[in-house]
Amino acid sequence: GAEAAPSKLEWTERRDLYPQGVASGDPEPASVILWTRRPGDGAAVSLTCEVAEDRDFRRVVAATQTEAKAELGWTTRVLAGGLKPSTEYFYRFTDAEGRGSRIGRTLTAPAANDPRPGRFTFVSCQNIQEGAQNAYRRMTYEDERAPAGERLGFVLHLGDFIYEVVQYPEDGPTRYDRRIREILRFR
Repeated sequence: GAEAAPSKLEWTERRDLYPQGVASGDPEPASVILWTRRPGDGAAVSLTCEVAEDRDFRRVVAATQTEAKAELGWTTRVLAGGLKPSTEYFYRFTDAEGRGSRIGRTLTAPAANDPRPGRFTFVSCQNIQEGAQNAYRRMTYEDERAPAGERLGFVLHLGDFIYEVVQYPEDGPTRYDRRIREILRFR
């Protein structure tokens, strides 16, 4: 892997410019794929992706340039390589003006000969209109506070299904004993 060094970027979190946040996947012992969506106004948006050993990006081990393009739905993917197995990393995307995504946390896969057991969890369907994403927050909260040997190694999403049911407030104030929140409205 690369020698760690402090980030040289000016970075200010701007979640409004990265509406879907960040994601990681396809972990290997020495690599992971990182993703974000950064909408632009026509031209591709130049981004820097950084991977660090710490949340403050004082120990950056990988950085590369990428672009979010209209023809790809303003998304970009980066294969971050040269990483250590079974290691927690933090990553972020930053545009040329220093406006950045939220900071993501990811884990590389264990080495093939790692004797330790793996800890998995799974999640399933979600409905943003129902406001049930607190389960993800709780899972993250508990995992970040767990002893090293009891932390999750992998989160598997069973079925990439997001409900697109639209229920307007005039249809009723509650559903499943939850107050309906108007997230968006279609004509």
